[in-house]
Amino acid sequence: MAPANKTPIRTIDSAAAKQIDTVIAEQCTLEGDLATKNSVKVDGRIQGTLRAKGRAIIGETGVVKVDVHAVDLLVLGRLEGNVHAQRLHLQASAQIRGNIEAETLQVGPGARYQGSVTMRDAGAAPAVLPFSPPEPAADEAASTPAKA
Repeated sequence: MAPANKTPIRTIDSAAAKQIDTVIAEQCTLEGDLATKNSVKVDGRIQGTLRAKGRAIIGETGVVKVDVHAVDLLVLGRLEGNVHAQRLHLQASAQIRGNIEAETLQVGPGARYQGSVTMRDAGAAPAVLPFSPPEPAADEAASTPAKA
């Protein structure tokens, strides 16, 4: 029998249960390529390329000027660039300027996009580019001492 003073277990809805591994905060700006094997949420600004093998979320304050390659992409903010995703969800506040390529597309009332939309078959070539960690810069490689 459980003790009477034990705190009851709270259930979490499925959306909140999905863990976000990396957050680009509203005050942050990232220039360059971002690649993750897991999930990422962008509330700040990114300029470059975003590759996510997991879920990518562009928050309401997110401004992303990149090409996005993701398995699952949820857009609440602004995206300027091309989208390659298996599943794309555009919420009411979403704004996309660029071409979309996806297997599934959900567009909420009020969401806006400007560009072409190509719907891929489920068995078509994957939208996500293979994960590859960034190569060290040439000057970093030159400054690393050689091992004997």
